[in-house]
Amino acid sequence: MALEAFRATLRGLSGVNVHVEPVNADAERDGLLRTDLQTDVESALREAGFEVVTQSRLFAAVQGTPVLHLDVMTAGFRERYVYSIRLELWQAVRLVRDPSAQALAVTWCAPQLLGVVTRESLFTLRQTVRSTVDEFVRDCRRRCSGSGRRTAASSATSAPTAAGSARASAGSAA
Repeated sequence: MALEAFRATLRGLSGVNVHVEPVNADAERDGLLRTDLQTDVESALREAGFEVVTQSRLFAAVQGTPVLHLDVMTAGFRERYVYSIRLELWQAVRLVRDPSAQALAVTWCAPQLLGVVTRESLFTLRQTVRSTVDEFVRDCRRRCSGSGRRTAASSATSAPTAAGSARASAGSAA
């Protein structure tokens, strides 16, 4: 039931802003670049038919100020990296008890990905991120196809890819 509540917030979503958190300096030095992650996420969304808007155009261009937020955290130890990948959609929401109160809140999230990679295979996290973005796109399509409405996101195609990562429970949002 909670998953369907998350998916319901995707109805009518046609565009997002993408925000990628800074990557650990050691991981950047070893080739996992924030700019590459940003480009990968934006490219995957565009291929799926989403409009990707800049932060400066966000409030004017897309209703609800949706921001797809990616956080790839790493910690290096003995030629290996422990990692956590978190992808969330933040949108403007209003409180039921006080509709004048508006805030940004997480309205969708992928299961958190946890794992360990060697320094030499750190670059594979880019494909893992792509798989997670594909999951977001699939959830958008499920929501759109369930409502009978077609949007750019529901008519585009994207092949899922294997992540090869352990999935951890994302927890439930309140």
